[in-house]
Parts: sequence; structure tokens; C-alpha cells
Amino acid sequence: MSRMTTRILIVLSVLSIVGIVSTQVYWVRKAYEVRERQFLQSVTKALSEVARRVARPETGVPVGVQVVTLSPSYYLVNLDAPIDPRKLDFYLGAELEIHQILTTFEYGIYDNNAGKIIYENSSRESNGLAQPSKAVKPSASSPYYFVVRFPNQIQYLTQQLDNWILASMIVLLITSFFVYLFYRMLTQKNQSEDQREFINNMTHELQTPIASIKIAADVLSSPKIVEQPERMLKFVRMVQEETQRLQQQVETVLTVARSDKKGAFTLHPVAIDMHELLYRLAERHGDYLHLELDANYSIVQADRMHLVNVLGNLVDNAVKYTPVNPHIRLITRNENSQFVLIVQDNGIGIAPEHQSHIFNAYYRAPDASTHSVKGFGLGLSYVQKIVKAHHWKLTLSSAPGQGSSFGIRIPQPIVQPIRKTSLNLKNDGL
Repeated sequence: MSRMTTRILIVLSVLSIVGIVSTQVYWVRKAYEVRERQFLQSVTKALSEVARRVARPETGVPVGVQVVTLSPSYYLVNLDAPIDPRKLDFYLGAELEIHQILTTFEYGIYDNNAGKIIYENSSRESNGLAQPSKAVKPSASSPYYFVVRFPNQIQYLTQQLDNWILASMIVLLITSFFVYLFYRMLTQKNQSEDQREFINNMTHELQTPIASIKIAADVLSSPKIVEQPERMLKFVRMVQEETQRLQQQVETVLTVARSDKKGAFTLHPVAIDMHELLYRLAERHGDYLHLELDANYSIVQADRMHLVNVLGNLVDNAVKYTPVNPHIRLITRNENSQFVLIVQDNGIGIAPEHQSHIFNAYYRAPDASTHSVKGFGLGLSYVQKIVKAHHWKLTLSSAPGQGSSFGIRIPQPIVQPIRKTSLNLKNDGL
């Protein structure tokens, strides 16, 4: 599957998911609005009937009644007759039940002439019924009016949409499940591509030392090579160097594989002078490695073998991605009881979209996936695993064309700073 096809599938999937969710939300909202209109109509009819029954004079001549909706849960009823609280309480309960409005309600009776509430029936949890402002009163001439409020109106309507909400939850659950499956499929596809690229790179990397060993073996198998001791020694050294190179490559792959297994990654921390390791690293790599060792105290607790490999991987990575005039800076300093090591290069840099992936095993940025840059794509993954295992902190700062800067922060005990006056620079595996 090509990258373009994958992108098209992702876009179509996202649009489909957004469409499904939006449609479901739209229909639930419409269903709620329909229920709200039905509720308003039923309440208006019920309150009109209540007002006519409560305000009906003894003569039997009906009085003027006006129902005003102040909000979906708050209603005002004007009428031209005194209101009997006992009748109002009875007829409100009866009419609301007849109209299938089975939710709690509160009401209050107001006297315009007195300018106050003369009767109120509200729940204890309520703050009471506020008197409507004059702006919302339909008729200032009406001396009497009462208001009715439904405090649980939203919950009441929502409960009537249980089936809609349940259906929406099922749709969202199924959609989430397919999103997860699609995400896992893309992840597996990317991992498969990375592993395939790793196998191609590993095959290319192993071909060089194997070819060199084969050539050296053919030469050493010649009977006349004994008569040329210097040449024989040269090819013996070639076999040794290429064998060591093969061994290092295999060890890197095995180390990363072991680190992925729970409980199979063991550290043996000891006290190590970081400056001493960096001096030896500089001796090995030559003039392009520049030391700026400003840390007053350089002793850290770490697994020596893995720390040496981490330093080697960071420097090798900096050299590989600095094709012209490499200038690699190794900077140290002490900050807040931490030893800070920075490996800075002047190479091609890393684009922002790749920076979160370069520590994944087998991953190589597209510009670095060609065989012109050697490697398996395991170096930085190994570095991150070692840093995490030591509970250190690894940082990256990079931009295309401006080089990269990898930083490692190592906690140190609070001790008196010591400056070393001499270093034993014998070979220590670097």
C-alpha cells in the first residue's frame, strides 16, 4: 500500500467518523427539541385549564386568562380574579398528571397590588421563586398572577431520550473500536516497513565486513603469503578488525532485543569519571571531536559498558549525519546537582515531524534511509533505553540544516567538587 493510498484512507476514515458523530449529535439534538416543544405545548394547555378552573367565579362567567412562557421551565399565568391556593395546588397536580407531565414543579402566587408573594410552594433545595420583572409581564393591569417552575425539566426530557442516547453511545463505541483497529493497523504497517528497512540496511552493512573477510581469507590461503610477512600481517589485522566490527553490530542488535524483554535488562552501576571517558573518546575519533568540559564534578553512577556504548552511538550518529567538515562538540557542565552532557554537531539536522520517531527501533528519517548513511536505525533507540534504565533525562534540539544537539542529564549526589590533575588514557574499550 503506497503512502498516498494510506493518506487517502486516513482522510476518508476521519471524514466518515466526523460525519457519523455529527449526524448522531444532530438527531439527538433534534429529538430533544421536539420533546421540548411537546413539553411546552402540554404545559401551556395544562396551565390554561388550571387557570380557568381556579379563577372561575361563582356566576360561571369565565375570566381572562393568559399563559406566558418565560423559559422552557418557567411559566407565568395572568388572570383577573383572586387565586385560592388550595384550588391551585389541587388543579395543578391533577392537570399536569392528565397531560402526562410527570415531573416535580414549584409555584407561587403574586399580588400585583401588594407587590409581593402571597403564597409559595417550592422545594427545600430551591432558592425560591423570584418575582418576574415587569418587562416580561404580559399585562400590568392584571392584579393576580401565578408562576410555575419545573426545576428538573432538562433531566425529565433527557430521560425520555434514553433510547436515543443509548443508540448514540453504541454508535460511538463501535466507531471508537474501528478507530482503534485502524490505528493499530497503521502502527503495524509502519513497524513492518521499519523492520523491512532495517533488514535491508543490516544486509548491506554485513556485506562489507563479510566481503573483506572473504578477500583476506583468500589471500591468506595462498602458499606464497608466508614469504610476505608484512602483507600477511596486514590481512590478519583486516580479519581481526572486520570480525570485531561484525561482533559489535551483532551485539547492538542483541542488546536492543534483550532490552525489549521485561526483566532481561540488568545494569551494574559503578562510579565513573565522565571526563576521562570523553578524553579517550576524543583520542579515538580525532580532530573533529572538540571537548568543552566545564563541569567541576564529573563523577557519575552508571553501567560502564552501556555508558561507553551510549557515548559511542551519539558520536557515531553525529559523524554519520555530518557529511562535510564535521565539527562535533562534547560539552559538560553541572546544573542543579546534575551532570549535563551535550553532544552537538553541525550536520543535516532533523525535521520536527521526525523528531518524535527517531528513538523508535529501526526508524530512520526518509532522508537517512539510503545506504549512503550506514547503520541499522538502532543506535538512538539503544541510547534512549539505556537513559531510561538509568532514570536519566534525554533531550533533543534540532532543525534542518542547523545540526542536532543531544543532551543527557544525570543526577549526582551533593559532594565537594574535585578536579582531576592527571588522566590515565590507556585504552578502555573506546
